[in-house]
Amino acid sequence: MKPEARASILDLWRMFGAPKAALILSGAAGLLAGGSSAGLVMLVNRSLSGGAEGADSATPLVFTGLCALALISSSVSVALLSRIAQENQYRLRMRLAQRILNTPAHRLESCGRHRLMAALTDDVQSVVAAQEVLPFLFVEGAKIVAAFSYLAYLSLPLLGFVLFFVVFGVLSYQFAQAQAMRWFALARETDDALFRHLRALTEGYKELMMDARRRTAYLEADLERTARLLRNRLNRANVIAVLANNWSETLYYVCIGAILFVAARLVETPQATLIGFTLAILFIGGPLSVIFNGIPAIAKGVVALRNIEALRLESSDNPLAPVDRPVEGASPQTLALAGVTYRHQGQGENGGYPIGPFDFVIRPGELIFLTGGNGSGKTTLALVILGLYAPTTGEVRIGGERVTDGNREAYRQNFSAVLSDSYLFDSLLGYGEGAQREQAEALLAMLELDHKLRIDGGRFSTIDLSRGERKRLALLAACLSDSPFFLFDEWAADQDPKFRDFFYRRLLPDLKARGKTVIVITHDDRYFRFCDRRLHLTVGQLEELQPHAPDLPAAAVLE
Repeated sequence: MKPEARASILDLWRMFGAPKAALILSGAAGLLAGGSSAGLVMLVNRSLSGGAEGADSATPLVFTGLCALALISSSVSVALLSRIAQENQYRLRMRLAQRILNTPAHRLESCGRHRLMAALTDDVQSVVAAQEVLPFLFVEGAKIVAAFSYLAYLSLPLLGFVLFFVVFGVLSYQFAQAQAMRWFALARETDDALFRHLRALTEGYKELMMDARRRTAYLEADLERTARLLRNRLNRANVIAVLANNWSETLYYVCIGAILFVAARLVETPQATLIGFTLAILFIGGPLSVIFNGIPAIAKGVVALRNIEALRLESSDNPLAPVDRPVEGASPQTLALAGVTYRHQGQGENGGYPIGPFDFVIRPGELIFLTGGNGSGKTTLALVILGLYAPTTGEVRIGGERVTDGNREAYRQNFSAVLSDSYLFDSLLGYGEGAQREQAEALLAMLELDHKLRIDGGRFSTIDLSRGERKRLALLAACLSDSPFFLFDEWAADQDPKFRDFFYRRLLPDLKARGKTVIVITHDDRYFRFCDRRLHLTVGQLEELQPHAPDLPAAAVLE
């Protein structure tokens, strides 16, 4: 086995998250079951070899006791392993979720949502399945060691004959499994592509339904081709794995035949010894089958673990400590960008223009409009301001303190945001109790959503809403956090005139009156005159323009 594969298997064991005490107890019960089974073999062999004289009055009682012990200990071992598997899956999934949340946003974006989802589902299942096999390999390996010790006691020459077949079988099996593992790895890569196409199906079905030519190309060129490739690779991997298992099983029976019909003629062997060897080898068949059948699961687990590590997620050894949002009434702070530039990482020189350098100060309580054409860098600058992107060069300061990797998590807690692609959670997530619950109910009515849904136990009764209504519900969640800074990315773009007017004429002035600093990305030039300052981006370069807007007729404003 290659060193890197060996290291990956060690990593599978290192990532075992279930309690070690339960694992040790399960292993001890498994060893007891193995010892009981080996005792039964020896007892049967002694009885067969000695005939009626080989058994005494205590033999039936001993036999019954060993059967009961084997049944109870094996049941305890399997039951514990089942609980361990579920516990390990839970801990591994939580650990992976923590690693994702510890990882910078730009790196998650480079991974792609389909790869992250595949890691959280298929890869976690494969790693846990492999880790579940590892204790079985230990227990079954102990049974094999006990059986070989018994064979050595019976006859060393015949043991050497058996070991030859075992070594030959393991080497040939491992060669075949290496080929199967290679195809499993290729199938796993194809699985990522399939997740991407399935996501396109669930999110782009409207476009596909409206254009038959595009739909046909998607089904045939994308989905069907990738699904067929995955099917073929998995079929090839499974066929090789099955052939390897069948080869090992056949070799096992060849070994028995060779002992009975060849070795017995070459080496003078008593009949009792031949019976003992036959029984012991038949007993070994079970543990060997478990080991050989477990190797494909370990191979898949290694491939899955490598896929998870290829995402380059941050470690979960030092999880982010809970950071409270600044309390209401805290001293307003100045936000400053000094020489800040940003270029999307991993894109190279031709991967898009950098934005910046930016040198500006946002004073407490200001209402800033950030404008510019599509692709000018507004959202990227917003993500830098929010602390989701770290500047490529330059520095961000809040209240005169420089934002670094060490305090960026605490810095982010100063902001509430509704981004253009904000995800709408189906609950208030920590803001559903006490005064915040009452505030949520009031906002629900103000945003005219109370006839569409209700809040029950901190959860929304539904989020099956129109695009504009979903944005209003996201606005409700952002307002509950009551941060000193608010950022809205094209929030009003999906609203009808009534709520657009409400946003600019009522909500933003209200936040400003409460001392909040508000940054709004907008194209609504009719409302530019309501801001304190207007920062305009053109191809990544910033200039400050005077707020202006034509005189507007009276508009309906929510009361």
